[in-house]
Amino acid sequence: MRTGGTAVLRGLLAGLGLALVAGAAEAQWAQCRPVFQAVPPAMNACAGGPRVSLAVVGDVLLHRGLQVQGYARGFGSVWDAAVPFLRSADIAIANLEGPTAPGILRSGGQRADPGPVFDDTVYSSYPMFNYHPRVIGDLKAAGVDLVTTANNHALDRHAIGADLTVAELRRAGMAFVGTAPSEGPRVFTAESRTPLGTIVWIACTYSTNGIQDRAGQVLSCYEERAALLALVAASSARPGVAGVIVLPHWGNEYQTRAAQTERALARDLVAAGAVAVIGTHPHVVQDWELLSGRGIAAPVIYSTGNFVSGQVGLERQTGMLAWLTLCRGQAAPLAVERAGWVAMRMARTPEALQLIIADQAGVAEAALPSHRIIESRVPGRALMPRLECPGAGAMETGLR
Repeated sequence: MRTGGTAVLRGLLAGLGLALVAGAAEAQWAQCRPVFQAVPPAMNACAGGPRVSLAVVGDVLLHRGLQVQGYARGFGSVWDAAVPFLRSADIAIANLEGPTAPGILRSGGQRADPGPVFDDTVYSSYPMFNYHPRVIGDLKAAGVDLVTTANNHALDRHAIGADLTVAELRRAGMAFVGTAPSEGPRVFTAESRTPLGTIVWIACTYSTNGIQDRAGQVLSCYEERAALLALVAASSARPGVAGVIVLPHWGNEYQTRAAQTERALARDLVAAGAVAVIGTHPHVVQDWELLSGRGIAAPVIYSTGNFVSGQVGLERQTGMLAWLTLCRGQAAPLAVERAGWVAMRMARTPEALQLIIADQAGVAEAALPSHRIIESRVPGRALMPRLECPGAGAMETGLR
């Protein structure tokens, strides 16, 4: 949306009755809740009992413009439209694609930290990302509960950067999976205790962009394939574990269908015991597949596309929020009852970069092109969201 974007966005916000005014927008979006107007087909029959909902989004890929905006106005100014969805889920997950390493240069050397400012020295964009840790707090405030850190940018500030990222995530109280400190045990699982039992998360990456992982801080999907599959199997068999969900960073960039390499690994992961596989990295949305697992049908979401990024073009500005409902299966302790998607689009205007998703009438007009792209690849599973926003009609409208 390069021309006329501001007018379109203002029109959408007028229809929604929300003002994206710095300092007030987050509170206004927080009043809303999503209502899904469509129910996707069931994947598994449930044995009754509680349900657990997951909201999974893709790459948090903060290019220069997003960092400049986020440090000045808060990253909520970018992703506030997703807040009602993320907060409504029992567990919300995103891929943090880049270190949060204060004072660390591209070389791995150190200097005085400049604070939350894009200086292109400590805090930088492509090809070697590094973000100020405030992004972690802003993700947490948006409703994100767990971030994956295994991706091709995990070592963009080398081993020390991965160490500091782990430290900053722990300091913020943000759960993470996919990387480990350079000293200590290599733990590549995270756990969520739920009414269905413990869910184990495992994340891996296809690459670290040629930076050698001498300390073994990042779990590799392919070079450590046997260890990955053994970890899935062992975690699935642990007492008290309801199921394992794998979050791989894999695939070919900008390809709209998953390659055979990823399809083969997905089959192996499900055979090892994974209840679901949800991938990132291609920066575009890819197809889904339903595989036969251990007494269940296991969905494989090959790529959710980006969550937020500065990439251009409709394909790369299109992302998916995958919504999964988990239950006790009739033949397994954990199963995906249903899975569907919500279309997201990054809107680029002269004033801001921000997500567009839904309004009180339904899928937002500016998100419809993204909705159509996803429907062509994952047909019949659109959740058709609309927002309910108490008192929204009295709110000021506008964009700053």
